[in-house]
Amino acid sequence: MITSLQALLAGHAHRDPDAPAIVAPHRRALTYRELSAHAALTVRRLRALGVARTDAVAVVMPQGPELAVAFLGVAAGAIAAPLNPTYRPSEFDFYLGDLRARALIVHAALDSPARQVAEQRGIPVVELTPVVEAGAGIFTLDGRTDASPAAAGDDVAAPDDVALMLHTSGTTARPKLVPLTHANIRASGHNIATTLGLTPPDRCLTIMPLFHIHGLIGATLASLTAGGSLACPPAFNAEHFFDWLAELRPTWYTAVPTMHQAILAQAAAHRDVIARNPLRFIRSSSAALPARVLSELERTFQAPVIEAYGMTEGAHQLASNPVPPGRRKVGSVGRAAGPEVAIMDADGQLLPAGAVGEIVVRGPSITSGYRDNAAANAAAFTDGWFRTGDQGHLDADGYLFITSRIKELINRGGEKIAPLEVESVLLEHPAVAQAAVFPMPHATLGETVAAAVVLRPGSTGSESELQRFVLERLADYKAPSRVVCLAEIPKGPTGKVQRTTMASQLAAQLRDEYVAPRSPAETQLTRVWAAVLGVERVGVRDNFFALGGDSLRASQVFARIRKAFGKSLPPAALLQAPTVEQLARLVEGQDVGRSCLVLLQSGGPRPPFFYVHGPGGDVLHARTLAQLVGRDQPFYGVQARALYGAEPPHRRIEEMAAHYVGEIRRHQPEGPYFLGGFCFGGQVAYEMARQLHMQGQPVALVAMIDSWVRRFPPSSTASTPRPDILRRSVRKARFHLDAMRRLDGAARRRYLGTRLGNARMTFTMALCRLVERAFARVGVAVPDRLQPRDLSLVHYRAGRSYLPQPYAGTVTLFVSEQSQAPTENDPRLAWGKLAAGGARVYTIPGSHDTLLDEAQMRQLARYLRESLETAQTSGDDDRGAAARHQPSMPSMS
Repeated sequence: MITSLQALLAGHAHRDPDAPAIVAPHRRALTYRELSAHAALTVRRLRALGVARTDAVAVVMPQGPELAVAFLGVAAGAIAAPLNPTYRPSEFDFYLGDLRARALIVHAALDSPARQVAEQRGIPVVELTPVVEAGAGIFTLDGRTDASPAAAGDDVAAPDDVALMLHTSGTTARPKLVPLTHANIRASGHNIATTLGLTPPDRCLTIMPLFHIHGLIGATLASLTAGGSLACPPAFNAEHFFDWLAELRPTWYTAVPTMHQAILAQAAAHRDVIARNPLRFIRSSSAALPARVLSELERTFQAPVIEAYGMTEGAHQLASNPVPPGRRKVGSVGRAAGPEVAIMDADGQLLPAGAVGEIVVRGPSITSGYRDNAAANAAAFTDGWFRTGDQGHLDADGYLFITSRIKELINRGGEKIAPLEVESVLLEHPAVAQAAVFPMPHATLGETVAAAVVLRPGSTGSESELQRFVLERLADYKAPSRVVCLAEIPKGPTGKVQRTTMASQLAAQLRDEYVAPRSPAETQLTRVWAAVLGVERVGVRDNFFALGGDSLRASQVFARIRKAFGKSLPPAALLQAPTVEQLARLVEGQDVGRSCLVLLQSGGPRPPFFYVHGPGGDVLHARTLAQLVGRDQPFYGVQARALYGAEPPHRRIEEMAAHYVGEIRRHQPEGPYFLGGFCFGGQVAYEMARQLHMQGQPVALVAMIDSWVRRFPPSSTASTPRPDILRRSVRKARFHLDAMRRLDGAARRRYLGTRLGNARMTFTMALCRLVERAFARVGVAVPDRLQPRDLSLVHYRAGRSYLPQPYAGTVTLFVSEQSQAPTENDPRLAWGKLAAGGARVYTIPGSHDTLLDEAQMRQLARYLRESLETAQTSGDDDRGAAARHQPSMPSMS
């Protein structure tokens, strides 16, 4: 068997040079000849940068073909260490330091905190730029290191060299570093390809992230080992899965159970795509697959589902069910599939079939040991067997059944959660004296997070309050779905908390708190939540976000509510009514104490930031922005008064701002105030700042995110001569056509859809003006029933008619790079002429349409954080002028 990546790619390039190796949406296929040549080129480029074969190179990239090719190229000549691009600065600091990274490769367009961490640590940053006109995955590397090329040598990687370095997730200790050699990963790739019977015609749709052993080996290397091809779409999105199925024509895919469930939720609307693009099989690994999901997958796709068992230390696959006609056993992860698998007791004795004990493995794919961790290696290896930390048994046929998890890491649908991280947040709550976080069995996720707390004497804290406290500080999936308050946390004989038994010890308390639906509305809503979130049982007091809900799933929930109840509610309603019990009251028309102010993040001692809604009136998307800005920053959303339809909408920005100022001052009577908003919300924030200043209140920050000045006061120096209508129309049309040419298919459709939506809005506004003029001629006000009620239209009209007056302070502008006007005539920059203190300007990559996408939002959050810190330490913006920083923006011509 070939035991180095470079030799593997070179062999395929020699045997079938023009066969496709990597394919991606809207890209030319990359052949094996090109892939092999580019991997060799990458090795030479690394050597020129002073990177030796024993050096670790961290790779921070978004999902896509470039990440797959970067992994192969770096691993061919050094140690590849792909990292999750969503890590926070503290996490990057730990991982880059622990890796002793020689260099960091980062996508040129990705504004990742890894850049700043690498610079602080003296790690050279190498930018990767895709060459989109070339084959899928081709890129250039631009950077330099302080080492000479000669010091790196020119030798190629050997079978015993480390090819891949990944961290395990830490529980009670720091994450451990797993080195995997070329021999390890090639053995695992061969094992998987053999188990699945992969051949050159096979193509894997790679939806698993390529910083995870599952995606790197289970999808990528297994496919290339067999001479097959790899389909590399962007980050997983269940709604786009069927588009990729139709365009890329895979024969199989591999995923975790939560991904399978998300795909099933969309499958009914895509039966024709499934029928035209049959799969040979579907693979599942990294978490237990519920039997119900397995059978539904097989029924939907008319293909066998192969469940496997793997882990990082084993270079992924350890055991697997066979493909037909081999026998698959439901509930089993299959037979040994490469390494030897056995069951061992606590004393190191191997156990017979049927006996329950710890699962142990050994073989060519198993790591030789954690790096620089003698204690962990001593605990993990017994007589050459690696202890997995999982409990199970083998049946008489050699099929492995996993009965429980010995290790304390919580595996929530493939997401690994460290109990100590959640405990540390719970202990920040003033009412919590002790906390213990543990896994609780879940019908579809395998495990979910639960917590037991002991409250301080005289303190109170409800389950929903503590859940919300965690949700404001950690990612949604880490929040406990259940919190029980105890007089004392159960401990073992040695005084240690035994997390693995707590769920059974507290079964009565956990079960008793479940509240079944009590009305038709609650019954229907629990069914909607169960279908959208992929869970089997929902209690009326379960928290939507703690169950794994997000803004995308919120939209799906409310689409089903419209269909089931004939009632339109905004997805942002979940911010104030996050349980079925509360949401049912809204559906039934009851008041749940709505307010324009919504707490998105409580944060620390910093003064709060108030974020005004966009045209739609809701602030659900701002929940992600709040988390990215930092957990120590209090963050409030300001949502529209008419969001729920019970009150008439504000039709002028001035009256809207006055209402919001009143709400904010009831919460915070005195300044300084920190305000901001996206698009239309930026206009409102500007007017709020004006009104606060007129009330004698200081405003420290006015953050306007891609907000436009539509009209100017007659005497304002901000106004500029306008070209005639024909010239302006031709120029705008040329700009939009040029913009669409630069985009790929999905982005182009999105851009065009937004433009058409704007055109429809403009047409509707023109009709509204005609109606108003007709009534004005007869001296009668337009009846309320003929007034537009659609919030987007109402706010669009308010923004178009707003006549901003000069403001005594400074404004901070966050401007999208792809402008819709030439720099010298950009109405957004005119805010700096209306503000006496001028404008600070930050430029964000992308367009107005993509500004709130994850990659752009990360950079926006970084700049917003910087602006908040500056304003919080340097005084009020309305006390003096600020320096202007002109952005680099393209022209429409």
